[in-house]
Amino acid sequence: MDMSSAETVVLITVVVLAGIGLGWCARHVIGPRYVRRAAARRFAREFAHLVEGTELDLAAMRGPGHGSPAAAAFAEPTNDVALLDPKPLSLEDQDYYAASWRNVQGEFAESPPSALVLATHLTANLLLNRGLLPTDTARPTLLPESWTFPSARGYREALRISARTDHEELPAAELTRALRQFEDFYFEMLTLSAAAG
Repeated sequence: MDMSSAETVVLITVVVLAGIGLGWCARHVIGPRYVRRAAARRFAREFAHLVEGTELDLAAMRGPGHGSPAAAAFAEPTNDVALLDPKPLSLEDQDYYAASWRNVQGEFAESPPSALVLATHLTANLLLNRGLLPTDTARPTLLPESWTFPSARGYREALRISARTDHEELPAAELTRALRQFEDFYFEMLTLSAAAG
């Protein structure tokens, strides 16, 4: 069956207009819905991943309440490290802590992230033994909020850097800075003079 040229032109025009109409629908009706759904699915995946990798300490978020022992963490800021009241250390204990820090430095040469974890635990042990933190504390690596002196602020920054090594590779300079901040705080706590009496 032969088509005339007029019929051919009409057919081509109808096909072109149908194509344009389908393209417009795809771009203005179907496309945005698909993009919104794809974006929503991507957000849901990313949010689930974020929540999975975020640890929430609900007890720490609740706060101490009236009259609880934890309220001491919300005391007046302690800008002067000399205001702390440490227990004395025997010469044997002092030697132990000095030697233990040399082990941290040796570990740092092999594995900086492991050394930072070791420094965290060793510092917590020192704080507990000097009576600077309560022995029944649930989080011995966390300092009282009132400790605002420079080495305490450095210690908190070092903890944040150490925590980041769990999920990212950090530059050597940043790891070295964290170790120095741990060391400054550690030796300040180690050499604090015990209160008389």
